[in-house]
Amino acid sequence: MPTRNNTSPKHDSDETSQQISDEKYYDSDYFTKGGPLGPGWFSPMEPWFRGVLYANSMHLLNVSWLSIILPWTRRQWIEEMEWCFCEAFLRGVNGMIYDTYMSDESDECDRNENILSDESFDLVLDFDHTIRKHKGTTDDKRRILDMNEEHCMLQHNLRQLYQSAREHSLPSDVNIVLKTEPVRAEIESMFPIFGLSRSLVQDHPNLRHSYRNLAKRIERKHKEKQLEGKQKLNFLEIATIVTQGLDELMETSAKLSGDGNGLITIIAQVSIHCREVFCVKDVTTGEILQGNADGNPRDVIHLVRFEMVVKDSSEAELLVGRWQITDWDDLLDGNVFFT
Repeated sequence: MPTRNNTSPKHDSDETSQQISDEKYYDSDYFTKGGPLGPGWFSPMEPWFRGVLYANSMHLLNVSWLSIILPWTRRQWIEEMEWCFCEAFLRGVNGMIYDTYMSDESDECDRNENILSDESFDLVLDFDHTIRKHKGTTDDKRRILDMNEEHCMLQHNLRQLYQSAREHSLPSDVNIVLKTEPVRAEIESMFPIFGLSRSLVQDHPNLRHSYRNLAKRIERKHKEKQLEGKQKLNFLEIATIVTQGLDELMETSAKLSGDGNGLITIIAQVSIHCREVFCVKDVTTGEILQGNADGNPRDVIHLVRFEMVVKDSSEAELLVGRWQITDWDDLLDGNVFFT
């Protein structure tokens, strides 16, 4: 890296390029939308901090600290989770197709018959069906799904997005071909949101700004110390304020949850690498509306966001809930509930 006194045109050009490159990075959607942590964060944070969040998330999922510290046991847990995320994604896509497009069909098929196991026992979603033009809403079906939200693979907002698209789609029959085989998954990030859950924020909207208020509290303490002629808060002082704020959030969630248990939401961002064939064709005109008609599989990466609510009970282990898909490919900009 050139020094400030170096006036060589080549070095000046390199330094200017580096500054422009840095500015583009910090102004990019990737950075401003949280990078590996995803929407809801104002920056990707430092790698060590993301590692701390990841390790704490694993521990909250009842993984022992020893298993987290030992590389081989940690790797084994991650590999098992990544395959589980692959299967969850596949079943989520199948459920979306069934609930959105098949629920009003007279020849309604079993919702899992499209998921097959190939010769290597890997799961493959193979769907080829002509969808009749929409004839109206299926309010009863939606009501049943909403009443069983906790057990739905796709979160309500994501289901609603596809249902709305179905209702406002072109008034013609379309043929949908989708064959997707997850090859591997990679957990990009995992982090806990202490004291909040999506349903709790929905019932008590004022909680949505809890973390913003905590950040403002730290900023206010900074200014108070500066007015007193002292230095800004050090790391230990900031950690103390954050710990106190999180304890307060956990106490509040325990009071509001109905069962006396504090709530923690674990959020994971996962890249699902697939071999995929996708084509949507207008049956009447033969026009290809989406995808490709050649039938050749393509390498596709889907960024999928999962959530799970964990309850801090009096038991020795935390009460672990179910994973739910809240967004994929940023269709809902992360479907964030905590900012």
